[in-house]
Amino acid sequence: MRSTPKKTTPCVPSEILLERGVGHSMHTRRQSRIVCLEGEVEISETIMWVGALPLRITRHLHPGESCRIEESGWLILRANQANTRLQLEVPPPAVAFALFAQLCGWLGSHLHLHSGTAQAH
Repeated sequence: MRSTPKKTTPCVPSEILLERGVGHSMHTRRQSRIVCLEGEVEISETIMWVGALPLRITRHLHPGESCRIEESGWLILRANQANTRLQLEVPPPAVAFALFAQLCGWLGSHLHLHSGTAQAH
């Protein structure tokens, strides 16, 4: 028997090394956490679009500091010092799926209750 290959999501590195002035773009999952292990990094995150222009917030992390990315989206990382090392902690997709499944269940039961009430009148 031949097994079919499983679809996998792109591997996100858990540790990122950046040289001074070099930018690195990446997509992150919501609730990801970035920890600065060495050097200094500037993190630019698009939080919304105003027309065709992105509205971005920029954070600076020093060694030992961390930040949590609230929503999924594109980040631009730029090292302000040579040999900047970051650790990326990405939550597993199962957690996000479990929350989504709970929300769908709640919505389904909520809509079912309201549709039953509406038919009774």
